[in-house]
Amino acid sequence: MNKFEKATYNVSGREGYTLSTALRLWKTKYRDLKQFKNEVCKHPALEDFYNFVAEMWDGINPITVEEALKIANAEDRRTYFDCIGPERLFKEMDAKRLDKQVVKKKRTRWDDKNDPYEYEFEDIYELYKIPANKMFEKPKESWMYQDDIFAVRCWCTTTNREYWLFVPESSCSYSTWENEKYKKTYDAVKGIAWTIRINISDPERIYRQGDSIIVKVGPKSAERGWDRHLSKDEYLKLMYSES
Repeated sequence: MNKFEKATYNVSGREGYTLSTALRLWKTKYRDLKQFKNEVCKHPALEDFYNFVAEMWDGINPITVEEALKIANAEDRRTYFDCIGPERLFKEMDAKRLDKQVVKKKRTRWDDKNDPYEYEFEDIYELYKIPANKMFEKPKESWMYQDDIFAVRCWCTTTNREYWLFVPESSCSYSTWENEKYKKTYDAVKGIAWTIRINISDPERIYRQGDSIIVKVGPKSAERGWDRHLSKDEYLKLMYSES
């Protein structure tokens, strides 16, 4: 047994995993060795460990969705699904598409001379659901329940890379009263707007570059002491630049 097999490891914020389990979770979570090094072994002191992992990387088997579903401990199961990621989870679990919206957009971009120009394109948003009974065993007590799992599927407007983002049901749906009963409607754009948070009211413009959100303060803006989720209307009307 070498020194690395004697230690336990932290994966996605949860400690105590053996080397063999940690390796499989990392292989599941990271696309390649470069990403693994940047996220896990970026400190020079971990160079020996990185070289050790690199030698066996190609032979490590990723975690499967079927394995993750069998994990009894809820916290461990959460770690497994965090490593698997929503894209693979929703595709392998044959999730149901609830909504699809194609939004025609005009955005400002800048050319090689740093001059702005208007770019027109279509942006696609899809909302999917995995029923709770596909993910969890039916609880023995009727009051104990698991929520269905929702995710928005979208594409980067610059690279066309596909993204899946977990969202709660309340963020992507609304209820209306029709024919003396409530009707629930699902909205993919409402869900994607929820994923953006700002801490001011009445912003003038919003810029997004990757995961970074920049908000231009408007004349009526007031800073709040907490972050709030963007509304669908704000997302569609105030987003000035996306890349």
